Amino acid sequence: MDEDGPKLGTRDLRDRLQTLKQLGCNVLVTGDVSEDVSHRMTRKLLGAPEESRTRILALTDHDREDVPDLLPGEVTASDDDVYVADYGATRAASAGSADDDWHCDDLDVLQGRICEAVSTAKIASSGLEPSELRVSVFTLSSLVARHDPEEIDQFVSTVADHVRGVRGMGHFHLPVADDAEIVERFTPLFDIRVELRETQGAPEQRWHFPNSDDTTAWFGL
Repeated sequence: MDEDGPKLGTRDLRDRLQTLKQLGCNVLVTGDVSEDVSHRMTRKLLGAPEESRTRILALTDHDREDVPDLLPGEVTASDDDVYVADYGATRAASAGSADDDWHCDDLDVLQGRICEAVSTAKIASSGLEPSELRVSVFTLSSLVARHDPEEIDQFVSTVADHVRGVRGMGHFHLPVADDAEIVERFTPLFDIRVELRETQGAPEQRWHFPNSDDTTAWFGL
């Protein structure tokens, strides 16, 4: 989905994003790029490691061995403010405690566990500051392959509402070409769409704001 017309500048993007962060927002990340680029974007959206963040990472087609590649800097799955949920035949653990193991064997369970983690984080922090909560669903592709469109819409809408409810920031990876039909179908559920591409080995990003049809020029990741 290639938008023509005036492009948002760096300051406009920063201001627009700051406003959405204050309100709570959800991001759809698209682009047929290498896994390394997707990992890099995930680390970026989960927030700088030195910042105080509560991070929820929901894995749908990756193993727990991949978690270090998805979390930023020195952040680990055993940190008290990190929750990792594995979808499928694997399990999920919160704060590295065996007592908090999660068995996510269907979409409803995964949805419930993510929303439960959001509520738990809110209670533990006596409330969350804007954009303090970061949620990553990595990726939507395997869920789309296993579930009906209506089920996926319900899952995304419910998780996104919980994220907005605590003024957090959620991002859902859909590693397919941005002009794919499924991207067009999902876009209205999100506040932002970030398109990724690789040009001569250099990853780039372009931000789209569906509610206003505004977009940025391509710039480095």
